[in-house]
Amino acid sequence: MYHHQTLAVGLAPATADQYLLQRRRWGMGAMQILTYERLWAAKSWMTWRNFHEYINGTLWWLEGIATLIAFIIPMGVMISGAQTSTAGPVEFTLAFAAMFWVRLWGAKRLMRHQIHWPTAFALRIFRVPVGMACLWWLVSRQSLEFQVTPKGAAELRLRGRAPRILLVLIAIVAGIILYATAGVLGWVPWRTSPGSTIAAGVWLVLAGIVLVLGTLRIRAAEFATSRRSAHRVPLSVPVTVAGTPGQLVDVSMGGAAVRMNADALPESGKVLLALPKSEPIPLDIVRVWTSAKSEQTASLRVRDGDWGAYRQLALWLFHTPDGVVPGFPPGVPVVATREAS
Repeated sequence: MYHHQTLAVGLAPATADQYLLQRRRWGMGAMQILTYERLWAAKSWMTWRNFHEYINGTLWWLEGIATLIAFIIPMGVMISGAQTSTAGPVEFTLAFAAMFWVRLWGAKRLMRHQIHWPTAFALRIFRVPVGMACLWWLVSRQSLEFQVTPKGAAELRLRGRAPRILLVLIAIVAGIILYATAGVLGWVPWRTSPGSTIAAGVWLVLAGIVLVLGTLRIRAAEFATSRRSAHRVPLSVPVTVAGTPGQLVDVSMGGAAVRMNADALPESGKVLLALPKSEPIPLDIVRVWTSAKSEQTASLRVRDGDWGAYRQLALWLFHTPDGVVPGFPPGVPVVATREAS
């Protein structure tokens, strides 16, 4: 049954390293179920629908291997010079583009528009190392060590690290494309028709673009480690910081972000944040940066061990005073919404 409010908020992996660690652990667990329970063999106590769901749920973790094969096949075609298409370059490119667009269009509607393609493609290639780890365990059956996804804040904002296999794939794809170009120009021994080269080349160029964009997304600043150890609730309400009026940007159990007039705050130090209908809360300034021509944004964090500040923030988040957010029903906390204004 659908409910329009968020009733529970949890921590998801915040960085690329955390995501990989969590998904490897889940994938390894699925591989253990597959082998120890001999899931591929039909069970008398399972309906065919249940069997289909269970086998799909475990084999899905090998999706990264399928993605890898999708990269390897056009590479092999372009290295070998094998002829795979009798269509001309223009006809093939038009047919390929139409087919690819229709698939994306249909998939988005099947998912009720709840998909963002850059994120989907980034996660697709990010599952390549997960699939390789699962396949390696199926082959080697090495003992597994249970690893918990790290939680908590970080001292510095560190950008994500792209898995080495993705960087290797980018280099290989670029090398193959250059090699195929040399073949078309007659600089290497094999010869192939332009149609065959275009057939594999279009797919390989697309794969290379997805690899590069996915890697850049992993390295993006917005996915760097966080200095706060809890979910940030976007919220725009008036606040005061060190007695100066400002606007709240977001708030969490570990701190807040506020927008102020330029030069209204020092670069560092301790300040008092007054949330609506709440006593001032002592917080440390982590950093201040210019967010607009005449505005600056300050990141504030609870000092380690200041349990009184944690208590004040928690009470304000989960027992928000009535009337703080216009239009919010009495008794509804701000943490129950993804965004309020």
